[in-house]
Amino acid sequence: MTTLTWVSCDLKTGDVIADLPGLEVEKVGKTLSRFTSTTANLPLPTAPENWPRAVLQGASVLWLLTDNIPTWGGMVTEAERNQTDVIPISLATVEAYLDRKFVGDEVFLQVGQNVIVQTLVDKYAAAGSNGGIPIRVVFTTPGDGKLRDLKLADDEDKSLYSVLQALAGLKGGPEWTIVGERQHEPERITFVLLVGDRVGVAAPAGLGPQATFDMPGCVTDFKIRSSYANGSGANDVMAVSTATADVRPQSAHQIVLDDIRPTFEERWTPSTSITITETLDDHAAAALAILRNGSAAVSLTASTDAAPQLDTDWGIGDDIGYVIGGTIGEVPDQVESVPSVPGGLAGVARCIGWEQTFGANPTITPTLLATTLET
Repeated sequence: MTTLTWVSCDLKTGDVIADLPGLEVEKVGKTLSRFTSTTANLPLPTAPENWPRAVLQGASVLWLLTDNIPTWGGMVTEAERNQTDVIPISLATVEAYLDRKFVGDEVFLQVGQNVIVQTLVDKYAAAGSNGGIPIRVVFTTPGDGKLRDLKLADDEDKSLYSVLQALAGLKGGPEWTIVGERQHEPERITFVLLVGDRVGVAAPAGLGPQATFDMPGCVTDFKIRSSYANGSGANDVMAVSTATADVRPQSAHQIVLDDIRPTFEERWTPSTSITITETLDDHAAAALAILRNGSAAVSLTASTDAAPQLDTDWGIGDDIGYVIGGTIGEVPDQVESVPSVPGGLAGVARCIGWEQTFGANPTITPTLLATTLET
């Protein structure tokens, strides 16, 4: 049986401060290339003696350990004291720390995008770099990544987080996320920023993915949500920047001819400081690849006890299989096990995030992007 525990660690060093056996958390989650947040409650009757330090805002990170392996970590951003014996706490994943570190004057000319990320993280976020955190960068794919030109200026007040998000938003841009790494002597949990052309594992060619969710089976709820609403679908995309001397940098129209839909346009500003047209073209092309067929998100909620295990059988960025519905019983008495999906639906999808709930009926919900669907 899986064992879940919570510990508090020093944000600056990773050293373990205390166990938190009574910490109450309803849910946690992660998403590629961005931070997520949640709330928690610390009942004082079961709290350790040094609880004020264990939940000190801006100085502590609370880690969820699954069988002693760190699977989710949240910085303490707020802690409240009131007339009760419970301390409400606000938490944000460590990616949010990068939004509190600003980059200075930097020029990269034809430098691999993974190297750019590593250079910026080492210089502006890592311990020893103006009082950072214990974080190292690991490439998830071979090589330095696609060559990029990037110019940053201190007076633009760009956070490291915003720069990494902008890079991830380029066509073929780097994916990234932060995970925990257990260290010993002394006991501590430090951070690893994973970056590469892809984070996670693709299903091997000709073979199925390692983990499959099914209904009937471990899946208790599923949704397939498709949209072509504003911001969710477009087949004519333009990326623009902020005008300088009455001249606005903008990309060429990135268009996909569609035999079914008329033209739906989308214009957006990936960054206000981009002046290179080719960079805007890359942003527009990346957006078009996402928007051209509209959004199609698949979400599955499964019983944690019955589902493939997170960070053992599957993880963020991996391909995941799913089988929904199908007929049950014998002819002529066959019935659809899931009426909204006649004949059943099977596919392989990319996990771009997940949410885990706790309590009497714990669940795990991978957020999936459909890559192939088969009826």
